[in-house]
Amino acid sequence: MTHPSHSSSSGDSYVREPFFNVRLLINIALVLANSILLLVIIKWATVVHWPYSLAAVSAAVIGFLEPRKGWILAVLQVVILWVGYTFFTAVPENGGKQELELFCLYGSIFLTFLGSFVGGILKRASSK
Repeated sequence: MTHPSHSSSSGDSYVREPFFNVRLLINIALVLANSILLLVIIKWATVVHWPYSLAAVSAAVIGFLEPRKGWILAVLQVVILWVGYTFFTAVPENGGKQELELFCLYGSIFLTFLGSFVGGILKRASSK
């Protein structure tokens, strides 16, 4: 028989919650909307600053909202970004614009993983 509460090494007890809960589903919807917005900005931007800023901030928010399960949100955002850009956007005819978009895309993917990791660390540090 499993017990719903467990003790950590410091003696604190916590209740184990299911992996997929309402909060995670709401955050998945937010990540979906943010990923679509980020794709639009990647296609619109003439410099890397806007997509990188949005990717870094949204990834930190992902980590802060879900410090333990943020990795699944980060992976979801990366998949949406890559699939959305690869299959649902038109390739620019200008080679320079295409290089800029790809640089923004892959930089945003990197920042998504890095930012969610940092956001999770900040949330865990602030809750102690």
